[in-house]
Amino acid sequence: MGRKSLIVIVLPALLGILTGIIILAINPNAGRHVGDVLYSKGVNVDSYAYAVAKAAPSVVNIYVTSLSADDPSKDSGHENAEIRNSASGVIMRSDGYIVTNYHVVPSSNESGQAIWAMLRTGELYQAFVVGFDPRTDIAVLKVDAPDLKAIETQGVRHEPQVGDVVLAIGNPNNLGQTVTHGIISATARSGTGLMARNQMNIREGVQDLIQTDAPINNGNSGGALVNTAGELVGINTASFNGYQTYGIGFAVPTKLVTAVMGEIISHGRVIRGYLGISDDGSVPLPNNQGVGIRVGFVDPLGPAHGILEVGDVIYEVNTRRIGSLKEFIEYISSSGPGTKLSFKILRQDEELKLDVILSEDRVGVD
Repeated sequence: MGRKSLIVIVLPALLGILTGIIILAINPNAGRHVGDVLYSKGVNVDSYAYAVAKAAPSVVNIYVTSLSADDPSKDSGHENAEIRNSASGVIMRSDGYIVTNYHVVPSSNESGQAIWAMLRTGELYQAFVVGFDPRTDIAVLKVDAPDLKAIETQGVRHEPQVGDVVLAIGNPNNLGQTVTHGIISATARSGTGLMARNQMNIREGVQDLIQTDAPINNGNSGGALVNTAGELVGINTASFNGYQTYGIGFAVPTKLVTAVMGEIISHGRVIRGYLGISDDGSVPLPNNQGVGIRVGFVDPLGPAHGILEVGDVIYEVNTRRIGSLKEFIEYISSSGPGTKLSFKILRQDEELKLDVILSEDRVGVD
């Protein structure tokens, strides 16, 4: 190594040491935290703080209270009103549209109650019901508040996958905003919606639910299920509280929530076709021809009454083979009232072709 090369290497090092000595002489405390900084640079801290900071301001506490007995029209006095129910909601649009669960809001025949939305900042606004959809357990509320922070919805590039880490943000047991975490356990779970306001039947229907093991407790209803990017994956709707079961919760996926919300804002309800049957499960067709849907019940007031019978196996609709129960239900629901559908069925091994004109699913009329 030449003399010139040695000078190039050694001189900067000597200048650095000299500079450090001068700084310490002037301020002996200057290097006190250098060790901590160097150590922390090598520590990997896993955190979901970014996702929470991004999504949490869009999650609100929902309260259902009794109105003043003296003057039910009063908006004031909420501090002293009796809280009848507490839950959660998600700001979907900055102009005041909030989504929560249908089973959270009082029905039209439950008078003397008011709904309030509390922001993360503590600001409280009275909310009014725009509409609801019991089939998906979704209700849309409206508040008159400025510059609300709408949640970012999950993009197409981030379709929910089994194994994704998710965070549930809500107001469990009225403790205040709380975050729990878990993974997506399954997708495309389905259910009929609420058979009653206190009973969820996770079995068949139009919901296409996301199953998660992120803890969903009382009061989390209507809250947000978000991914680690802080994007909305779904609206928390129910937990399965059977005997010796835990870690089974459900959320309505964002894609379905936004579609239902759009219908409610446009029409005050979701307009669907109604066939008037319930299924008795999917059954394989003879000679490996696919699957069919066995009819388990026919609504005596529905359009299928007198045409379809219990035990019929439906395997084709409008020349379209049925691939699954979910696909069949989606097809019926998306066909508008007044649509004529041609069904091919098996009835005691006899092939029949029957036509039914759908009526409107009036489940959204409380």
